[in-house]
Amino acid sequence: MKFKLSIVALALATISTGANAFDFGVTNAKSAKQDNSWKCSKCVSNKQVLGSVSLEAGMADSDDDHAANRLRYKDGFAAGVDADAVINNQGYRTQVYADGLGSEQALAKIKTGRIGQWNIEAGYQTSYQYDADNAQSRWLASGSDLKKQQDLVTQKLALERQKFSLAADFSFDRFGTYVAMSSEDKTGKQRSSMSNGGLDAINIAAPVDHTTQNLRAGVNIKGDNWFTELGYSGSWFDNNIDKLSIEQPDFADASQAVDNQAHFVSLMGNYVFGGSYITGRIASGNMSQDSDFITLTGVADGNQGANAEVDTLDANLKFSSRVMKGLRINASVDYADRDNTTDVHEYEQVSIDGVTGELVQNTPYDTTRSAYKVSANYQLMAGQRLEVGFDRIETERSHQDREETDDNIFWAQWRATGFDLWDLRVKGSYADKGGSQFLYNDAVNSSEDQLMRKYYLADKKSSKAEVFVTHTPTDNIAISAHGYYSLDDYTNSTIGLTETNNYGFDLGLSWQLTADLLVSTDGGYQWLDNEQASSKSNYVSYWEADTNEEFGFIGAGFTYTGFTDVGITIGGDYNYAISFSDSYVDSNDVFGMYESSSHHANLYVNYAVNQQFVVGLRYEFEAYEDSDDTQLPVDYYPGTGPTGLTTLGLLDHDYQAHLIMATLQYRF
Repeated sequence: MKFKLSIVALALATISTGANAFDFGVTNAKSAKQDNSWKCSKCVSNKQVLGSVSLEAGMADSDDDHAANRLRYKDGFAAGVDADAVINNQGYRTQVYADGLGSEQALAKIKTGRIGQWNIEAGYQTSYQYDADNAQSRWLASGSDLKKQQDLVTQKLALERQKFSLAADFSFDRFGTYVAMSSEDKTGKQRSSMSNGGLDAINIAAPVDHTTQNLRAGVNIKGDNWFTELGYSGSWFDNNIDKLSIEQPDFADASQAVDNQAHFVSLMGNYVFGGSYITGRIASGNMSQDSDFITLTGVADGNQGANAEVDTLDANLKFSSRVMKGLRINASVDYADRDNTTDVHEYEQVSIDGVTGELVQNTPYDTTRSAYKVSANYQLMAGQRLEVGFDRIETERSHQDREETDDNIFWAQWRATGFDLWDLRVKGSYADKGGSQFLYNDAVNSSEDQLMRKYYLADKKSSKAEVFVTHTPTDNIAISAHGYYSLDDYTNSTIGLTETNNYGFDLGLSWQLTADLLVSTDGGYQWLDNEQASSKSNYVSYWEADTNEEFGFIGAGFTYTGFTDVGITIGGDYNYAISFSDSYVDSNDVFGMYESSSHHANLYVNYAVNQQFVVGLRYEFEAYEDSDDTQLPVDYYPGTGPTGLTTLGLLDHDYQAHLIMATLQYRF
């Protein structure tokens, strides 16, 4: 029986995380080093210093920086520091945590304080996300200006984030308070485009340079069976590039993300009495931005800036009570109001289909959402539980094509843990979305392109079903399975999205072959199918389109501890992921295929020299490839691509990368 708990835990982890592996062909790496973030926060030990610090150094071999998204190191010499330690000293406690300091994705935290009274925490995090290192363009950014070069210039598309954080909390008896702040700088270049409002469009490597700051603070007080807190949260976004200008005739400036800020004050609390509890929260906020209009030929006199402002009000109330043995009733009400108080101006509008040449007014949209939920949780018998519920969501919108929508959702779940060797869960739901009549204006009603974007307001019937199974036929084997299916049927749509199917499965196996050898494997596949159609009232140009996407992954890993008597541990894993995306219009494959695949493997061996020192060797390998038939060379012959488009070139990836690292760990 000594294996059973860990085996079941691994199987449940497979079920709970397998679906998240679908990430357009790239699964999350299973690091040879476990993520033990802050694992010592509840350690009990007589030692004043507990934990470890590790150094790693080696080489990365890669001809594409994209590999660093997975391996965390670029080509060349690689070195990093990991730490996870706690220091106890006469009632004071200090925690130090570091993960990959020196790599492309690094994190460090230090927290100190007096146990049960106060804490101060500081953190630093940096991350690089690489898109492509071979983008080619004749337009090179200098600040916010894109200046034309004589020849093509190779540019790197990558974003760097640098985040600093500081937090403190204090508690005494029934009183507590906290404050937390952070500042993140984001710089680099990303894919973007600029257009002259007609047929010509240019893909560009757009510069990114902005800062986001956040602040949270609050005070709270608690009693024997109640708790209340008054809190504040605020955020400030500052963009150092408010617009992009390009050295190209007839191309207008392109507006970038606008400086903005948001402030919220909230009051929350809960109260427990008998077998019941009630919780509530109310929050009032304000979101605003201030920027100049950017148009082709300017704006009407006196309307030079957009002072956008939205007031928010959010409230929720939840109640739960055990009305009888084995039966619990839950109910909640959520309310959210968005009141757009932005001034209304007249300005020139450019739509995706061309320039209207007319002055129109900006429309301040208001939204109010109310959600009512009720559910019951009943224990049928020992080890079996049934949950049923009903949710109703009502949304009101002003100045939009459909002013009211309502969603009615019925759901049920059956959970059985009382069967010997089995853990079963079945969940299903049905939703029906309706609302008021559509209110199209003449401009929208004549534009098929704009009508197709209203699918999120359309009537829809949705059905979902999920099955979770965990089976432990023996004490050292656990098998898990997860299957799911959903159907969205846009019953009354005459144009746009008409049906969506999403279905797939995840499987997992954990097997303690011997007392020293643990192996595990998991895999899954997902299908996404969409059906679209044009307006059936126009039979001459009627068309139908299908989009099909597939995502799959498989992985296997092992840990062998048979040499622990001499201090040696061996382990490794392998992951493979693949994805496809294709679209058909009237049964013709007009856009071509998007495909990506990833192989990732690592193998490690650790040797404990003594109780304090552990040396190791780790090897990682990644083979990555993606291809997109819609990508085109910077320049191409007329008729072989869209008219008037200038691209950044072929940005597909196809590489193999290697990483070998030697490690030295010291345990306190």
